[in-house]
Formats: sequence, structure tokens, C-alpha cells
Amino acid sequence: MKTRMELPTLVACVLGALSTSAMATPPASQLTGWAMIASTYLHPGPVSGQFGISGNGVSGPFAGQPIPGFSGMLPSVNAGRFYGLPDNGFGGQGNSADFVLGFYEVTPSFKISGDGTTNPGGVAVNSFTPFSDPNGYLSTGNFITNGPVYNRSTYYPSSAIAVDPSITAGRLLTGADFDVESFARMNDGSFWVGEEFGPYLLHFNAQGQLLGAPIPHPVLRAPQNPQGGANLPSSRGFEAMTRNADGSRLYVTTEASINSQTDKRLLEVYEFDTVTQQYTGVNFTYAKDSSDFITGGANNSSNIFVTGDMAHVADDKFIIIERDDFQGLASGANPPRQKKLYLIDLSETDADGVLKKTLLVDLLDIDDPADIGGPLQEVGPWKFNFPLQSVESVTLLDDYTVLVGLDNNYPGGNGRVPGVPDGTEIITLRFSQPIAAIPEPGTYAMFLLGLGLVGWLSRRRG
Repeated sequence: MKTRMELPTLVACVLGALSTSAMATPPASQLTGWAMIASTYLHPGPVSGQFGISGNGVSGPFAGQPIPGFSGMLPSVNAGRFYGLPDNGFGGQGNSADFVLGFYEVTPSFKISGDGTTNPGGVAVNSFTPFSDPNGYLSTGNFITNGPVYNRSTYYPSSAIAVDPSITAGRLLTGADFDVESFARMNDGSFWVGEEFGPYLLHFNAQGQLLGAPIPHPVLRAPQNPQGGANLPSSRGFEAMTRNADGSRLYVTTEASINSQTDKRLLEVYEFDTVTQQYTGVNFTYAKDSSDFITGGANNSSNIFVTGDMAHVADDKFIIIERDDFQGLASGANPPRQKKLYLIDLSETDADGVLKKTLLVDLLDIDDPADIGGPLQEVGPWKFNFPLQSVESVTLLDDYTVLVGLDNNYPGGNGRVPGVPDGTEIITLRFSQPIAAIPEPGTYAMFLLGLGLVGWLSRRRG
């Protein structure tokens, strides 16, 4: 016997279907470019890696400055070029005093079509701008334990290795001073930089010169902060930061939750006024995906996913990276699970006040119709993946396209070829619709529910 579906049943069916399939389906996108700086690249500069650096058959010291990947990338003022921000060098405050902080300008020659190989295009390194403190804003120990490296005679109190004269003379900043992880270029050419040892916000001019004392967060404290009172895990500071359209605001968040947070998925996105140079007190709550399915935990009392970077799209819309620390082949002992780009809108929250998010792309499952990646191991035909540990750069290139870059943790990262240090990989992804127009969660639901109601009413009238 034929029966009619009543409205409440229809609503339940539509919403139920959305919760399982449509809401989890990302918009169409594809790989459009792939390039890489070789792991062996050394930039002229002080000898580095003198404090026990090793991994994947490589060990320091190095006769110059390696590029340990980029924790942030931005379009340069020169077309086709990009600024790339390495972090503190070798991963710790205690081993990176000889790594000079600053940003590179690079020109990728993206591979845009298949050639039957797994070789990416090359990248020209055009220039390096070191960060420095010519006005002595860091001359006291208020911001850096033992003071800045440029004021020391040896790199560390327990070390007999003298600080390179170029660091001393130029008042250059190093990886024992700050762990720089994110940056935003302002309309006047200056840069705001987010870092992890404070965590602080740092303001540099276009020449890399510090424009004022580091700005601490009113609440957050890292274990390396000389003021004490740590309430963040180590190396979990300001990994992700970007500006709004006019540059009047920065939006910055940590990699992991503050220690007192019981639900470890939850982070705060903090708003910073670049004119008053103060935090506004306006915060937004973001929830990473649960990692209980990996760890076997319960109720999100732990979370092994971290944020990687943020990029402004339009209005209140931003892209954010979520990643894990795993790398390598899917068949490996600890395969990567979480390398994803999400779209958020600061004006869109759920009933609990948590930002809604839309999956843009799973970087472990990228469509590659041009076969740019070639026959990558354990990757199917017309597919590409980014199974690399620290995916930490995302920036918008145009309405449809984003660039994603790698922090390769040189020489420790080996996600592409086991036992071989990763280079600094850079990819571009193009979406089938403008990124700003991709619907937020719930928009699909209302659209499909509307279609269902039209059909239901039509049948009722029939």
C-alpha cells in the first residue's frame, strides 16, 4: 500500500542524509602545480647545525644555512614570487642559536603536467632578509632567557663556540631567540610575525628590522617564556596567523589547547588590533577534529591534531590547516591521517558557540587529472597526496586557487621517501568554484530541505 511521507519524517530523512554524506563531501578541486626546494640547499651565512643536529643520515654542522621548510608563505610584491618564513631552524631553543631568522623570496617553477616521473618542478631562491634588532628592543632578559644571542660571546652559556661575528655586528636574531611560525604582510610593507617561545607577536619593517618590543599575550605563556607561569605545552604557540582584508586586525591561534582546557579539540582564535597594537578581547572558539579514533582516548581529553596556518579568503572567511605529526606511506607503522584544509567563517557558529567549518580538501587524497605527481608509491592513478609531517603554509592566490607549503623539519622529515630528508615541497590547488562562495555547513541542508518540501507540497496538492 502506498503511503505519503509526512513533513516531520521528511525533515528527519533529509537532515539524516546530510549528516552522513553531503556534509562530508568536499568541493571539487585538483592539483595544478608542484615544486620543491631540494633539502640539500644551503644559503650563504654562518655555520649552522653545530649543536647535535642529525636525521635521515644527515648531520651538522652545515657550511651555511639550510632551509628547514616554510612555516608560512605569502605572495611577494614581485609577480610569480613568494615570501617563505622558516621557523627557528632545528626544532628547539637549545639547538638553534646558530640559525638566522628571517624570510626568503623564492620563485617556484611549478610542474603543471605529467612527464611520467615523480619529480617536482624547481624553485629559485632569490634573496634572504634576516630579522634583526638594530634598536636594542631585546637587550634585556625580559623576553629571552639569557638575553638575545647577538649579545652573547658564545652561542650558549655551556658552549665554547663563539657567536658568528655577522650575528653580533648585525644584531641578527636566531632560533634561540624566537620560534617564528606565522606571518602577515601589511599594506605599508611591514610584517607581523607570530612565534612560540612567548608566545609573542613581533613587528618588523620590510628590511626585517624589529620595530618595537615583543608583544606578549595577556594570558598565554609558553614554557620558554622567562616570565614563568606556563599554561601551554612546549612548541604549541602561534603557529597560525593571518590578517583581515584591510590589515586592521590579525587573527592568531595556537597549535594546541591551553593546559586547563578539558576538551583538547578546542582552541581560541584571538583578535589583535594592529593600530592600537593590543588584543581586542574578542575571541572565537575553534574545534579540531577528534583524534580519539587514533589514540583510543575518550571524550577528547587528549588531541594529537594541531593547526598549521591560516589564510584570509574574503570578509569573515578564512582557511585553516589541521594536521597530525605522522608522515609517510599509508602502509607504514604510523601513517598520516590528518592533513586537511578547512573553511571557517567568524560569523558562523553552532549552538555551542563553536565555529562551523567546511572541509575544503583532504591533502592525502588530491585529484590529479594532469598526472603531475606521476606514479607515486601507494597512490592510485590520477591521484596525488601530501603525506608530509608539518604542513604549515597556506595562502590564497586567487578566488579559486590556494598554495600549500611544507615545513620539512630538516633533516628529520622523510614523508616522501623513507630515510631521505624531505625537500621544501610547494603545491597549488584549484577549486571548481570561488572559495569564498563555498557554502558553510547548514547551507546545503537548507537547500536540500527546500527541494524536499517543494516536492512534498506538490504531491500533497496532487
